[in-house]
Amino acid sequence: MSSDQRFFDFLKERIGLDVTSVGPAIIERAVRQRTTLSQAAHSDEYWQLLQGSRDEQQALIEAVIVPETWFFRYPESFATLGKLARKRLDQLNNMRALRILSLPCSTGEEPYSIAMALLDAGLKPHQFKVDGMDVSPLSVDKARRGLYGKNSFRGQDLGFRERHFTAEQDGHRVSEAVREQVRLQAGNVLDPTLLAGEPPFDFVFCRNLLIYFDQPTQKQVFEVLKRLTHVDGVLFIGPAEGSLLGRLGMRSIGIPQSFAFSRHAEPMPEPVALPTPTPLPVRQPLRSPPPVSPPVRPRPF
Repeated sequence: MSSDQRFFDFLKERIGLDVTSVGPAIIERAVRQRTTLSQAAHSDEYWQLLQGSRDEQQALIEAVIVPETWFFRYPESFATLGKLARKRLDQLNNMRALRILSLPCSTGEEPYSIAMALLDAGLKPHQFKVDGMDVSPLSVDKARRGLYGKNSFRGQDLGFRERHFTAEQDGHRVSEAVREQVRLQAGNVLDPTLLAGEPPFDFVFCRNLLIYFDQPTQKQVFEVLKRLTHVDGVLFIGPAEGSLLGRLGMRSIGIPQSFAFSRHAEPMPEPVALPTPTPLPVRQPLRSPPPVSPPVRPRPF
């Protein structure tokens, strides 16, 4: 076992990260960085420090996680969400607000995009609420500040920035109307008590997360996502995760580039038609000579 294997195992246990999904070099670089910043003399000393400090454990996780997101990433997903949300409200007869979850929410671009998409689709503030959750408290704190630089705005259509942001010296700040629709908190998808006791969500965004797990962890996380998603709800995933969800019993809703999946109701097995048995020929009884009368016997079938 290499000296770094223990760090790989630590990250696998804490956040489910499969080292092969990102490559060992990224984790090794993060360990060297934290070893230097913590003033540990070598990796063994840093390992001992890591075992005794929850703050340092979180710092290593933060060093490995590199948020890469922007507003309205995969725009067709948000257009689809607007259409489905209106239909869902009709199904509910507007008896309650829609519940939407963004997990992981990273630095907030996705949950704020969800809120903006629904407001632009004509939904009223009382008709929906968005929850954003991420394993990184630093990312959640940045999302709460709601101030974004140019790297968060990509693509050709930036009209939403004019509608929902205010320009400031250090960037663009998301409007209070959008921020009020979003609740942000830290949380780990590997936590078995995650959002326990809360009602399921009508729509769940969990994009580009499953690809960083090995197969057993993927199944574990999928069971959590299934528990969090309403039986009639929709799960939005990343482009590379569709085949995985298909194997786990989900099916695409059929809108191209939306990466949206719903539960697949297994059809009842059709009864197997048994073949009609071919009747056996009836054997005629043998004739006996007249002087001797044989006893009467039933004819065999």
